[in-house]
Amino acid sequence: MSLKLRANLFFALLLLLSMLGSAVILITNAKRSVEAEVISTMDATAHIITVTLAGGALARDTSVSEHMHELVRALSEIRSLHILLFDRQGLMFEGMPDRELAVQPPVWFVKLLFPDVSPLSKRFGSGHMVIYPAPLMEISERWQDVRAIMALGMIIFVIVAFLIYWGVGWVIRPLQRLLDALAGFERGDLHMRLPRFSLKEMDQISQSFNRVGDALEQSSTENRRLAMLVKQSGDAILSLDHAGYITFCNAAAERLFADIPNLLGESLASMPFQQDRNSIISVLNGFESVENLETTLKRSNDELLSLLISTVPLTENDGCVAGMICTLRDITEHKQAEKARAQLYETRLLTNHMNQVQEAERRHLARELHDELGQCLTAIKTDAVLIRNRSETTDNKIFQSAQAIIDTASHIYDVVHNMITRLRPSPLDDLGLMATLEESISKWQQRQPDIHFNLITEGQLNGFDESTNMTVFRVVQEALTNAVRHSDAENIMVSVIRDKNEATEQLTINIRDDGKGMVVNDFHSDVDFGLLGMRERAQSLGGKFDLQSQLGAGVNLTITIPLGVNVHHESK
Repeated sequence: MSLKLRANLFFALLLLLSMLGSAVILITNAKRSVEAEVISTMDATAHIITVTLAGGALARDTSVSEHMHELVRALSEIRSLHILLFDRQGLMFEGMPDRELAVQPPVWFVKLLFPDVSPLSKRFGSGHMVIYPAPLMEISERWQDVRAIMALGMIIFVIVAFLIYWGVGWVIRPLQRLLDALAGFERGDLHMRLPRFSLKEMDQISQSFNRVGDALEQSSTENRRLAMLVKQSGDAILSLDHAGYITFCNAAAERLFADIPNLLGESLASMPFQQDRNSIISVLNGFESVENLETTLKRSNDELLSLLISTVPLTENDGCVAGMICTLRDITEHKQAEKARAQLYETRLLTNHMNQVQEAERRHLARELHDELGQCLTAIKTDAVLIRNRSETTDNKIFQSAQAIIDTASHIYDVVHNMITRLRPSPLDDLGLMATLEESISKWQQRQPDIHFNLITEGQLNGFDESTNMTVFRVVQEALTNAVRHSDAENIMVSVIRDKNEATEQLTINIRDDGKGMVVNDFHSDVDFGLLGMRERAQSLGGKFDLQSQLGAGVNLTITIPLGVNVHHESK
């Protein structure tokens, strides 16, 4: 039942009780009035009759008797009495009240107001009289009075009830606004606010409610944000009670402990931690605060997960520890990545060492070919020339054989020279990187006259160490070989630029062509070993390798090598 209905029913009940009380008082007073009037009337009537008969005898055939009969009839009608006069012979006169009433009162009202009065009996001379009360006229008059008063009271009741209904509605209208706002809060609508009210008390309630709403909205927003962070966090977050049992877990924690179907209610200390288990149990039992305690978790499939555990105790306002927040971060992939990076670093060191050993071996082999095989070929060719010259006029067969030896020695020398150039370009040691690149581009242009080669160099390109020189040369050589073999290009441009600013110095190598292009793979297929070798050479020096290409758009290869410890500046 609503407050408004209760208030209206309460005031209506008060009004009804007031009306009932008024009705009871009216009826009681009316009864007393009727009773008093009846007694008074009976006494007065008896007195009048007595006085009228004083000194005279009551006879049936006298004028006095006629007069008395009229008197009895008049008194009975006027006074609403039932009068009986008796002589020695019996009933002489009887007076009855008028039975016709203007308003007939209800039976229950007559019973309530009818006076409890004994008949009046009085003797006089040779006769006596009996007077009975018959106050129906008085009761009818009282009924009319009571009815008029109750009708007026009912009208007043309706008017007052309407005023009370309107007044209660006006008074509790702010309460209805408050109830609507509270219902909105219950639905989760924390944006609802109350207006200012004219009533001081309600206005204070309104302002207090609005302040509470602001605080709740801010707190709810913060809680939703924190809940979203906890829910979407990649770390496993657990809430423990004072006994160490799990009372809350996010989705990451459920994935981490996937072997346990229902994580809530489990003890974190009982989890299958492998590394530093005793330390973890000590931290959990002692509600200690730790950061990044490393351990391993063993799963049912014998998989070991590397974890970092951080704990923070939860304290109440009185300082008592109520539980603990525990965060577990899975660093298995991070550890594997660190291991892979270490292996990659070791592999690159080994690759760099192998390249250095390979280049040293090539340099040694080129020198041996030049020094040993070159001298032998020169000696063979010299002897063959002497034999040819001496047998030119004496023996034609020996002449032809000597000439064949000379031609074969020259061919072998050219082959050895080309081998020496591929193994170790001699200008790289004698003339430097720029001259070697120019000679290499010139030879490519001679071998491929249908392709236009263009070399662009900027900055000082000489004075680099052995590793940098060979990396640049091998990268350019491999890139040109790939372009000539696969691109069907008409133009190939090579640029080697040395950039220097206040902070860094680097060497940028760019080779691009206008050929048919390619689909860039991840360099892990057999056809991409050349690109993979170039990338490894660049990364071994701390450089970057970038390949941009599309079908029909050519190839754009850029390698950036930082200079510094690898650079030996020429002394001026």
